[in-house]
Amino acid sequence: MATIQTKYELSNSMNNTRYIPSFIARAILFLLVLFLLPIATQAQTDEEIADAAFENREYATVLPMYLKFIAKSKSNKGLADMTFKVAECYRYTGKLKDALSWYDKAKARGWANPNYLFHQGNIHMRLGEYENAKGKFQAFLEQVPGDKDATRLLNNCNTALSTTPEPNVYTLNNETSLNSRFNDYAALPIGDKLYFTSSRMEATDKVYAYDGEAFSDVFVSVYQKGDKMWSKPKKVEALNTPFNEGVLTYAEKTKTGYFNKCNDNKSKTAFCSIAETTFDESTGTWSAPKLIALSFKQTVDMQHPAISPDGKLLFFCAKMEGGKGGSDIWVMRKNGEEWGEPRNLGDNVNTEMDEVFPVASENELYFSSNGHPGFGGQDVYSTSQSNDGVWGKPSHLKLPFNSPDDDFFIVFTNKEKTSGYFTSNRLGGAGGDDVYNFFLTPVNLVVKGRVTDVDNTSPLAGAKVILTAADGTIDSTFTNANGEYAFNLNKDQDYKINVIAPGYFGDSKKLTTQGEKFSKEFSKATGHNYDFSIKRIPKEEIKIEDIYYDYDSDSLREESKPSLDKLVKLLDDTPEALVQINSHTDERGKLDYNMKLSENRAKSVVVYLVSKGINPTRLTSKGFASTQPVVKNAKDEDGHQKNRRTTFQVLKND
Repeated sequence: MATIQTKYELSNSMNNTRYIPSFIARAILFLLVLFLLPIATQAQTDEEIADAAFENREYATVLPMYLKFIAKSKSNKGLADMTFKVAECYRYTGKLKDALSWYDKAKARGWANPNYLFHQGNIHMRLGEYENAKGKFQAFLEQVPGDKDATRLLNNCNTALSTTPEPNVYTLNNETSLNSRFNDYAALPIGDKLYFTSSRMEATDKVYAYDGEAFSDVFVSVYQKGDKMWSKPKKVEALNTPFNEGVLTYAEKTKTGYFNKCNDNKSKTAFCSIAETTFDESTGTWSAPKLIALSFKQTVDMQHPAISPDGKLLFFCAKMEGGKGGSDIWVMRKNGEEWGEPRNLGDNVNTEMDEVFPVASENELYFSSNGHPGFGGQDVYSTSQSNDGVWGKPSHLKLPFNSPDDDFFIVFTNKEKTSGYFTSNRLGGAGGDDVYNFFLTPVNLVVKGRVTDVDNTSPLAGAKVILTAADGTIDSTFTNANGEYAFNLNKDQDYKINVIAPGYFGDSKKLTTQGEKFSKEFSKATGHNYDFSIKRIPKEEIKIEDIYYDYDSDSLREESKPSLDKLVKLLDDTPEALVQINSHTDERGKLDYNMKLSENRAKSVVVYLVSKGINPTRLTSKGFASTQPVVKNAKDEDGHQKNRRTTFQVLKND
């Protein structure tokens, strides 16, 4: 991962992950190569020349030389060391699988240092092969017990393996029209422009041998609505010098931008410093930058500035006295024209490793770290500040933002967090660090079902299906020849689906999309049954099961209500039906008495149905006493029970 002043690079030592000061290192190495190479090459063998180039990190140059030496070698002297260096060249040039196999070859040829296991573990992590990585780190720790870096990366493997994969809420796209084979990072949208930092070769032919990159500059691109793509990036001339600039941050409220300036001997400081500039929206131009005024003496590099939206707080990264070990995130408040003393964000945010690339929003601070549990490399986290000023325990952003590689500098383009940009050097990019855009993956929700006759299972064509949302919106459709229907649904909504067909009882089902984050089909095929099997309305009356009254009473007993509630639903689902409630007694007792009792019992059912919301104009009642027995001249209680019944009959259904 490139930074404005430092590049994260695994060192050649067996257990250290270090900051390599890229800008300074590249400049020093470039000068050393120019100054020393003519002297060093005098009276040197080819292998000594190759080793010197390897030490100067000219991996792409030296790789074919080592391969040639190995192919011609007739002895094992120095072969293990040379084989290990081939593996290193493959690793540094991004040919990871080749590196894995050559580390194994180095071990087979006598390489004794266990650092190859550590490197293999890192490669497996980068490939997302966490189980394999875990085995390599465990093997390394058996030989180097207690190594902090290996232990941390082993814990990251366990974190990744214990994280349950979920479909991605966001969709990512590599901004191919912006990215180059060099490092392109820290994209910041301002209006219709996108500013970012890049170490691509522009207007110079100087190439540093160990990574082939130039000093970084701030670039800008404009979105071409007609072409639906970004324009060719151009340097922001007002902000750039022949030295290093980058990581622009901007406060909309104050129209002020802040960015890093490094290696500029005209800036009166040997450190990476923070410069400020104002933006003129009318002309789209930036003012001449000047270093920010500090109320303290700067003694360290101050990197990766991040301004709060109100322009009052400035976050930055530094290895300062009082920090936690590596690069920490600090914050200072503006007092008049000066920035006050820096304050460390504390133990919840900063670790003994490196916290970098903060991005400040209204309520949260996003940053990257290789010290908190993650997936490997630098991962993105978010934290917020409590009322007492303490920054909370960071939340890991997980997939798709975090990967086994370095992921950093995330910005959202709106308060709803539906889209934005971030940077990653994950595999599959254009090369080095790349800018990615992201947006909420469209959530397509649909319900599909089929309507059939319950008795013969034949499809019912032309049945009306009504979709009613809790917010009152209504949609409707008719089933096709196969009895099928479908509706598109909205997120976070409750629905009721009604089916109505001429000559049939209706039916309904409830459905909710509350909390659905991903596209989904509600259908029988996906385990969500919204098929309907409906019954044709008969001419004869239908018995209502389990209707009970107290002896010699027309009062409904409590255990009768579940059956009547089913009738309520049936009437709700068949809204045009006019229904008569019928009550029958057994043949015992006087007819006049039984007639009055049966009429009152039928009326009590109507009263209950009305209390449940059924329109009384749809209901009538009638008592039949014992005039319509099911079992005539019943001789036993079973026969009497069959005669005592409550029924309903559909008189009309339009």
